[in-house]
Parts: sequence; C-alpha cells; structure tokens
Amino acid sequence: MMMKIQKKLWVSLVLVLFILEGLAPRVYAEIRPTAQTVTSKGQPETESQAPLLPVADPEGAVPPEVTEPAHEPTTYTQDDFFTQKTLKGIYSSADLYFFAPSYWDVKYVYAQLQYDVSQLLEGKASSITLSVNGVPIQSYRLEYKNGSPQILYVKIPVSEIRTGFNSLTISAYARLFDEEGCVDDASDANWLRIYDTSHIRSGYEVKDPEHRISYYPYPFMSTYNPTGKGLTIAVSDQAVSGEIAAAMNIMADLSSETKAKNEIEVCLLSDAANKDTTRAILVSTYDNLPAEYKNLVGKAPDSTGNATVTFTDDSQGRPLLIITSMEEDSLIEASNMLMDENRVMQESGQTAVIEKGSGQIAVNAGKQSDMMAGNYTLEDIMGSGLMFVGPFHQDNYVYLPVTGDYVLSEGGKVALKFRYSENLDFTRSLVTVSWGEIPIASKRLSKENASGDELTFEMPGDILGTAASSIKISFDLEIADLICTPRQSDMPWAYVSKESTLFLPPSNGINLSFDVKGSPFRSQGKFNQVMLIIPDKPSGDELNLLGQVVAMYGSGIKPYGSLLVRKGSEFQKDDGDYNIITVGTFLDNSLIAQINDSLSFHYTPDGTGFESNEQLILSRDYAGQIGIMQLIKSPFSLNRGLLAITGCSSESISRVQEYLRQSKKRDELKKDCVIIAPDSSITAFQFIQGTAANAEPAPMEKLVQNKRSVIFTIVATSAMSLILVAVIIILLRIRMYRKRDE
Repeated sequence: MMMKIQKKLWVSLVLVLFILEGLAPRVYAEIRPTAQTVTSKGQPETESQAPLLPVADPEGAVPPEVTEPAHEPTTYTQDDFFTQKTLKGIYSSADLYFFAPSYWDVKYVYAQLQYDVSQLLEGKASSITLSVNGVPIQSYRLEYKNGSPQILYVKIPVSEIRTGFNSLTISAYARLFDEEGCVDDASDANWLRIYDTSHIRSGYEVKDPEHRISYYPYPFMSTYNPTGKGLTIAVSDQAVSGEIAAAMNIMADLSSETKAKNEIEVCLLSDAANKDTTRAILVSTYDNLPAEYKNLVGKAPDSTGNATVTFTDDSQGRPLLIITSMEEDSLIEASNMLMDENRVMQESGQTAVIEKGSGQIAVNAGKQSDMMAGNYTLEDIMGSGLMFVGPFHQDNYVYLPVTGDYVLSEGGKVALKFRYSENLDFTRSLVTVSWGEIPIASKRLSKENASGDELTFEMPGDILGTAASSIKISFDLEIADLICTPRQSDMPWAYVSKESTLFLPPSNGINLSFDVKGSPFRSQGKFNQVMLIIPDKPSGDELNLLGQVVAMYGSGIKPYGSLLVRKGSEFQKDDGDYNIITVGTFLDNSLIAQINDSLSFHYTPDGTGFESNEQLILSRDYAGQIGIMQLIKSPFSLNRGLLAITGCSSESISRVQEYLRQSKKRDELKKDCVIIAPDSSITAFQFIQGTAANAEPAPMEKLVQNKRSVIFTIVATSAMSLILVAVIIILLRIRMYRKRDE
C-alpha cells in the first residue's frame, strides 16, 4: 500500500513538472547550440563522425579558393578561432560555431581554414563541403600537397547569417586508394586536420541602441570592448545592502562577457568621477538617489515597491542605466530581470517597470526543476533521437544541459533504446557510451535484436564526483567485404530513440578548493545561498575586490539565485546558514575578527599582520604586506563554506583585486589557501585534508547532506514499524480468539 502511495505521489509530481516545464527543453534546444566546448575565442564547437549533410559529388567539386574574398572595410571586425581538430573516416563532419549579436550590422563574413590531409587520399574521390546553418554553400576537392598545410577561404553569404549562434559545418568525404584499389576499411588513415589558426572573420558596424532596454547589455558591454573597460557599476554613497547585492548580481552577469581581463569597476557614486568612465550603471534606492539623477528617471517608483530601470544619458552624453526603487529587495528583482534575456527582450522602450514579486514565479519554477535535476530523455535535451548513417566508427555527442558547477553524484543510470540495420557484420559491430571521452559501457549488436535493442547500466564508481559536459554515443557499423563499394548514403544505419533516458543526479556535497571554482557558491548555474559580508563602511577597493570575487564565481551565472549582502555589524550567528564570502581587514570587518581563530592564517592580535603556522613561517614585514584568500568550512553551519579574502592594508586588498581581474591568473588559483605576495606572485597551501565531496563527513554533516533521504527513511521505517505492530496485534488477537473458542 505504501509503495502504491509513493508511486502515485511520484507520478503526480512528474506530471506537474512536465506540465510546468514541458516547453523549456524544446526552447532550450532551439536557442542553444549543440556544443559547449569553448574555443580559444570563447565560442562553442563540436564534431561528429556522422555527416550532418550529404557530401557533394567529388567530381563536381572545385579546387580550393586560396585568396581572401574581396570586401569593403568596416569599423569593427571579429575573428572566432577554433581548437585544432582531426576528422577521420570515410564520412566525417565538424560543427564550428560563431555568434552574431543583435546589435551587429553584418557587412561580410568569411572563413579561413588551414588544414592538411592524409597522403593516401585520392584527390578525384575526396571532397569537403561547407554549410552555414544547414545550408550548403560550396564544395571543394581534397588533395595531398607534399605534407604542407593548405589554406582555404570560404565566403559566407550575409543573408544566411542569423542573430545569435551560427554554425559552419565541415563535411568531409575521404576515400583511400592504393595500387590495387580501395582500402577504405583502414578508416583511421582517412584524415583531415584543421589547425587552430582557422577562424571565421566577421566585419560589422554597430546599431544605435536608441535607448532601448531590449539591447541590454549593449552598449554597456560589447564585442568591440571585451574587457568592459570604461564601464562603472555604482551604488549610492550610503551603500545599503540591497544596492550592493543588486550591483554584484549585475557584475557577475556582465563579467560573463569579459574575456582575458575584467576591467569593470564597482564603486560608490561619489568615486565614479575619479574613474575613467565612458558608460555607467547606477543602482540606488530612490531616497538615496541624488536629485540630478532623479530628474533622469523616466518614471519614479511608487509606494508599491516596484522598481524601475531607465536607459538614458548622463550630463556628458554618456550611456547611463539607472536602477531604482523605494525598497531594497526590489533592486535585486530588477537585477534578475536584466539577467533574464527572455524578459529583457520584451522591453523595447527606454523605461521598464519591474513589479515586486514578479521573479517569484521563476524562483518557484527553479525549485521544482531542482527536484528533477539530472533526469532527462534525449527528447528533452535534443528534441529528437540520434541518427547514425554509414559504415565504420561514428560518434554523436549528447551535450548535457548542465552548468560549470555540475559534479556527478552516485545513483546515475543510463538506459538507451536503439535499433539498427540487419546487414551488419555482427561479429565486429557494437555500441559504446562514454562519459566525456571516458568509455563507461558497450554492447555488441546482434541480428535478433536489430529491430529493438537496449543498453542499460549504472554509472561506474570511478567517475562519481567528476564532471562532463557531454555523453558520447559511438556505433561501429561494420559490413563484411566493404572494399571498393560505391557509396551508399543511407546504409548501414543505427538510430537511438528519443525515449532513451539519462539519470545523472548532481552532487549535493561541497568541494572547498580553488581548483573547483563553482563549489560551494553556485549550484545548478545559480548562486547557492550566498551571503556577502562587507565592512560597515566599505571602501572603493573593497567593493571592487568583492566584485571581482563575485565575477570569478559568477561566470555564466543564471538569474534568480540566492545572493544577499550583510554588513559586518549586522551579521548574527543565527543567520549563518549561508555560503559566506567576506572581504576586508581585521580592523574594518568585524566578521573577520570574529572568525580569526578559524582561519588557516590567523591575524596577529593587533590586526597588523598574519601569524606563522605549521606550513609557513612569516617574517614581520612580509606578513603585513600580503593578501590571503582562504577557503574554510563555515563555523556557523554544517555543509557550508566560507571564503575570506583578507589583507592588512588597502594596498594588499587592491593587489588581490588586480590579480583577480585576469582570467589567466584566476585559473592559477589552487588548493584552499592562496597567498598573494607584494610582487603579485602566489603560493598555494592545502589545509583541508580531503575535499568535502570526497572525504568521509561527520555524522551530523551526513544528516544535513542527505536530509531528504533521511526524512524519507524515517517516514518509511515508521510506516513499516506501524505495519509490523499492527500485524503483531492482529496475530495476538487471533490467538486469543482461538484459545477462547477452544
């Protein structure tokens, strides 16, 4: 009975979730490219051995174009480079992605491909076809040129370019010949290597934003200013908590647009005049907004708690975005709206009104989505099944809708349903599944199961606690005696059904290490119960430092996460059930003084330097000049983390801030404690023995980490105990009645 009730509850829950979110996967699949591997210029790309489009007849292909296409000069150009890749096999393809923002007025686009091919290729029978967004544009012959790299220019019609992600598909048809004829079954010898110097160049002008909020984040962030230089995010001089929280939300979101360096400034409004500002975003409650800015607000917020966003120009004609409200919490709602692309695109005017509580729908939907996190079908992810056509080895990638903070938990399971043609050599044909590039399961194909086969398995223990952005499904479709056989474009084949399921639950544990940038401050792509603790009177350097830390953890962040700000004097231990980030010094941030005994490097009693410990002896002068980033277990709550970015002076705080601006420097952060020296060199230390994700947690931590399982176990055990007691009572009563009858 209990199992039936549980089953009905689960079925009801799943039905409700699908009703609420049924459209999301399809929308997601349409707007999201099928790849997530980031190239050297930040664009996603993928490759697949299964050709997406028919390869043109080699006899009709033309020699490669080796001169740059003629075009008119433009004010701006952008080159999107690709990682080096090698295509193998008779039929192979790769998708290269590039992005065209809505504010671009594209004038020309062309691809420059540097490549070389196998010396065994037969030029008359090998070709390459290029397609843009699924539309073939040109085919060229492939020929071996004495081992030297070759250049190919491909002019891409501007009419085929669409706003957002565009794909350039390279489809290769490579046949091998020797003196006696074809040797196609040596498929690894059929290769086409594309060098990482290959790129797509776009020439464009920019559109006038016309003060339309729908263009946001342009012109505040743009492709022609990828570091954000000149952008200032300012809060009022009173710097109330809600203003800073909203500003940090915006900082995290816009920092996703920066590349090698983040030059966005966060400051108090009075300090903005000292910045090299060319455009600004101002976050302030209406009461704290100076009169000159109140006059620029398109519609003053009212007493209902709504927020307004106004896109205007300041007194010097520079772009200015003003976010204001009578209530602090509404400022955070407004920042979430600006992070939500679907809501921003609806605001075609100069002023937008954000109703109080309007984001709660998305917050609730996110909570419901988290309950089913990791449970997908191929239809959810791709909108369809996977098709494999042609002989030999073929790969298709299923790019998972997971975020950079994803880590696989135990209990994962994959159930593939597929079918395939019956003309295979079943002694050599099989299907293989890989977690990223790590093989995790395989099965040999058989003729009796050709019309309906399955591969079901649990995720191996050695990949638990690891992350992957894709699952690779590979088929080896071998046909007996396939030598010098004319190309059969539709044989053999295999098809993986869209009903195939992937259960890949994310880990709820925390990992306190700079090697894993997401944990514990983000989960499912959103801020994960984060509280920022700041000095009571934060300086510009401290606000900038906090902004750079938030940018480090907020790259690619989604809206509607949990991000709060408290001043040191406002913080209470009872409010400590958060993942905490705090910045400042021993003297100006009371929280840092409060947690001093928990830090890996303690402050001296007077707060003018750091004390030595078992891993490093510090000289007096050096200890007063360094900045330290320390990850520790939160002393206020189980299963929470705390990051303290500390120094003894404004110079050390400023040095840490400048260090974190560079993405390359951020990637160098390791272990759980990092000292940044006066010369900006770093030294990393490991104080936490084993990460929280891998170490055996304490009993109370186990209870917190698995509270849903524990609650379910308690309820189930209680129910079973009650049933057992009832059975015993019934048996006793039966025995009593029998004795009475006797």
